[in-house]
Amino acid sequence: MKLMKLSSVVVWAVLMVMPVFADQPGSPTIVTPAFAPAFYAFENGVRFGSPEKDARVLRELGYAGISQVQASGDKLASQVAAFEKAGLKVLSVYLNVGETPLAQDLVKPLANRDALIEITIRKLSPKTVQAVRETAEMASQLNIRVAIYPHHGNAIATMPQAMELIRTVAHPNLGVMFNLCHFLKNERSEDLELVLENAGSRLFAVSTCGANLGGEDWGQLIKPLNQGDFPQARLMQTLKKLGFKGPVGLQCYAVPGDKQQNLTDSMTAWKKILSEL
Repeated sequence: MKLMKLSSVVVWAVLMVMPVFADQPGSPTIVTPAFAPAFYAFENGVRFGSPEKDARVLRELGYAGISQVQASGDKLASQVAAFEKAGLKVLSVYLNVGETPLAQDLVKPLANRDALIEITIRKLSPKTVQAVRETAEMASQLNIRVAIYPHHGNAIATMPQAMELIRTVAHPNLGVMFNLCHFLKNERSEDLELVLENAGSRLFAVSTCGANLGGEDWGQLIKPLNQGDFPQARLMQTLKKLGFKGPVGLQCYAVPGDKQQNLTDSMTAWKKILSEL
């Protein structure tokens, strides 16, 4: 009886103290981390004359670095060195995989740098599937991930096609990169949330840009981020909800006007989009 009475007293004391403790100033609170993916500029919107100049401009504007560079081997090594000296990063290279796997020497400068190989698949055959598998394995040995880049007009042009190839290849180092302009060109905008959800943990990276819903040519589908009527918040809210932790790149292909001003406007829009989530 005494033991039961003592236990009741202890329980009563804990219940009385808990709400008081929770209301005290300085009590610990759970803070949800801000959604702020690393933001990179595609090389096709940079090119100020040298890797050093490119890095300086991007650093001053607040970008994390450059992505989708079209260099390999020694040229890629020089680019990586210039960006790392500036405190920035070369995130990815952009290559096509045909019926022959990519050689290690092409991408070795990105080894152990949390980098990506973005690959397009122009034609698909059993040999291509094996080449992609061997490329994914080669890259895994260098600690580089491989992301399929669905591209309009290619054999792999849509997110579902990319996911089907990922299942066929069946290598853990192979994922997909969602690209807004190609998605809007080839798929239904209403399916945005669905295709991102279906990508799941294989969604390695994302690219975005200003775009017009219903746009048909690249001039309508690739704009600075502050232009176009596509609701960027919709894309970012979806990524946030899915717990996406990867990088985001800014597609700049054939965008007219001054490159530095375009990059400035896009960075301003990027910060505004994130601040309003």
